[in-house]
Amino acid sequence: MSVISSAARDRVIQVQEQLTTLQEQFEQQAQGDTLDSYEAALNRGKARAYQHAANLVSGALHDIDVKAL
Repeated sequence: MSVISSAARDRVIQVQEQLTTLQEQFEQQAQGDTLDSYEAALNRGKARAYQHAANLVSGALHDIDVKAL
């Protein structure tokens, strides 16, 4: 049985936090565009992509935690 190190788990958590930060950053940029421009649409798309990636990483983190039990 292999156990994932706490350092590896910490790196997964760090990636999840970075993705969430990027999601929030692009959401704020999209909301700040009062003209609802093409750039705002791109920023909304980027925010959704980062949110999806963060959700995938969150699922992986859950799997890591379950395996560690």
